[in-house]
Amino acid sequence: MNKLITLIAAGAVAAALSGAASAHHSAVQFDFTKQVPIKGVVTHFRAINPHMQLILRVNDAKGEHLVEFEGHSTNNMYRNGYRKGMVNEGDIVTVNVAPLKNGGEGGYVVSADLAGGTHFGMVSRSLDAAKIQQQAEGK
Repeated sequence: MNKLITLIAAGAVAAALSGAASAHHSAVQFDFTKQVPIKGVVTHFRAINPHMQLILRVNDAKGEHLVEFEGHSTNNMYRNGYRKGMVNEGDIVTVNVAPLKNGGEGGYVVSADLAGGTHFGMVSRSLDAAKIQQQAEGK
C-alpha cells in the first residue's frame, strides 16, 4: 500500500513539474507587423526571466500617465546589446514596441534607445515581423 501511495505521489509531482516547465507566455496579443515608438521616463525596470518588465511615465494626448510594457528574457536581451545597469529609474527612453492588438496601451519592447544614444534590441532593426515574433515567442 505504501508503494502505491508513493508511486501515485511521485506521478502527481512529475505531472505538475512537467506542466510548469513547458508553460510559456504567448506573444499572440502583440502586433509584430507594427513598431510604435513611445518615449517616457522609466519608473520601473526589471530585466528578469521569463520577460523583462518596464513601466514608463508617458506624457501624450491623454496627459501624464503610466504605461506598462514587457520584453524578452534577460538572456536574449543580453545577446542583443543590453547590459545590467543600462536602464534605471528616472532615465528617459524611447522604446519601439509591437503594440497590443486590442488597441490598449503597452506592448512588447522590440528595441530601446536611451537618451545618451545607447541602443539595444532583441533583433536588428531590419528584421521582418515574422522573425521578430518568432524570437519573442522563443522559437
